[in-house]
Amino acid sequence: MGFTQNDEGFWIKKTDVTPQKRSHRGSDSDANSEDEEEEPITRTPSTATRTPNVTRTPREPHSTPSFPSLHMGSSSRIPPSSSHEPQLGSFEVSFGEIKEEQKKLGQQLENLAIDMKTGFDDIKKLFAAHDERFNLLDKDVRLLKHQVNNSINVASGVIQATVNDLKLSAQDVINATEVRLEEDRYLRPRS
Repeated sequence: MGFTQNDEGFWIKKTDVTPQKRSHRGSDSDANSEDEEEEPITRTPSTATRTPNVTRTPREPHSTPSFPSLHMGSSSRIPPSSSHEPQLGSFEVSFGEIKEEQKKLGQQLENLAIDMKTGFDDIKKLFAAHDERFNLLDKDVRLLKHQVNNSINVASGVIQATVNDLKLSAQDVINATEVRLEEDRYLRPRS
């Protein structure tokens, strides 16, 4: 059984799989017994031996990976073996989980976009409401400013008229006093 990646990036099962000889197995007799279970290989830094019924252990720092050798003219793909099938199954499960997580994240992203749009609409409404309020406030302030300016002009006019009246009254008092003094001089003879 094999898997390939299609143009959209999804992994799909191959429908037509032809058995291939594996050059890493050794001889042709091993290649003919592909249907048999492969014995897991345990590698240590010093030797590599076949041990039946032993599961693979995590690689040690000095162990080398077991890759099949590629011959000239062969595909650069590593042929699938039965030991990789459980890993592919776990990958399929992982892909399913990733797709579910991707759907969840997509839904969260859509919700976030809707929330942001709603928030921006609310902000626009607030700006419009505040703009109306600020326009009314600006209009009221301008009206008040005109009223204050008018009051200042009226008060200036009243003060100026009062000052002029005081000056005239003072001049009248001075004139009346001078006339009175003149009359007094004529009435009294000089001695």
